[in-house]
Amino acid sequence: MNVEVSINPLCREPKIIIYTDKMTSEIEQIMRNIFSTEEDTLPVLSNKGVELIHCEDIIRLYTERKKVLVQTADEIYTIRLRMYELEAKLNSQMFVRISNAEIVNRKKIKYMDISKTGTIGVFLEGNVKTFASRRYVAKIKKQLGI
Repeated sequence: MNVEVSINPLCREPKIIIYTDKMTSEIEQIMRNIFSTEEDTLPVLSNKGVELIHCEDIIRLYTERKKVLVQTADEIYTIRLRMYELEAKLNSQMFVRISNAEIVNRKKIKYMDISKTGTIGVFLEGNVKTFASRRYVAKIKKQLGI
């Protein structure tokens, strides 16, 4: 790999350009490192104690029995944040709120079933099926570009 750094006093903001003939796992890892921040993880509670999980591993966040739960492919965790706090904290390019009680990872959506009555069934990885609230249908369609 060839790396070049150019220092220019007129430059106000750093700019990164990658020239390549194809996308490789090495380039994807570099991009993840460039764009990763502390906000890419969430502190959750498990039977081991407090764990930090990567947001890209989250399938959905939802409320059940007055608790906020975080579901990954491997486990379901508890988190001490409220849904409105999570919605503000999470990357809106990665997550979409589909009801008062649920936020889903857009990258984990397999497909959506839009019925004639306007309800949306959301099918996620891990054989998770959920439904979007009618109140959120317009917002979901706008955010997903439907």
